[in-house]
Amino acid sequence: MHDAGLPLPARGVFTTRAGGVSLPPWDSLNLAVHVDDAFAKVQRNRDLVVEQLGLDGLAFGKQVHGNGVRVVRGLSKKTSRGLDDTDGLVTTVPGIGLAMLGADCLPVLLAADGVVGAAHVGRPGLAKGVLPEVVRVMRAEGAGEISAVIGPGICGLCYEVPPSMAGEVEKAAPGSRATTRQGTTSVDLTAGATRQLTGLGVAVRTVGGCTLEQPDLFFSYRRDGLTGRHGGIVWLPPQSGAPAP
Repeated sequence: MHDAGLPLPARGVFTTRAGGVSLPPWDSLNLAVHVDDAFAKVQRNRDLVVEQLGLDGLAFGKQVHGNGVRVVRGLSKKTSRGLDDTDGLVTTVPGIGLAMLGADCLPVLLAADGVVGAAHVGRPGLAKGVLPEVVRVMRAEGAGEISAVIGPGICGLCYEVPPSMAGEVEKAAPGSRATTRQGTTSVDLTAGATRQLTGLGVAVRTVGGCTLEQPDLFFSYRRDGLTGRHGGIVWLPPQSGAPAP
């Protein structure tokens, strides 16, 4: 796991594909239940993450490439399996890890004093404004100055799309249209997300690099097709204090 370097007391990590129990092609720390991996292995992987981070549990969104955001007030069986139609999560409750998964899409972690949030940002979610919606909900929950860390995702040099698609995303998220190494049209999710967040007054950092270019570290759907999902996880430390990842 990579420490996201969020401002304390908030904590955040980006998991890699290493350190779990799943077999190929999901090897090994796959955190997603929707990719045909054995459910028991995914659950064990999630339990390993909870244990390592010292959390009370994880809340997941049932990611649909939209802009739905839920506020998590507590943990339940439903949160462990994914809150419906949710690409953003926010909480003020210590000990609850908010998890957003990706395998080319960006996991984005956000933190303010007493409020944390997480977003799943693919091409559709970027265009639909999931990040502005997470920031809006965090501020409604009392957030002041917000910091964000954008995690690993496919880069603009690799994410080729038709020109018309890149144009649509650029219209909704200026700064996202890019060019691949081959000179074809692409989308730069990180650039578009950074511009959206900075425009909202959010301080932004990026970590992790390109998922497609790092097969030993990260899952990539565009590279591998059938594969697992790594994640970004953000939390407020439990009252007893959480160990460093």
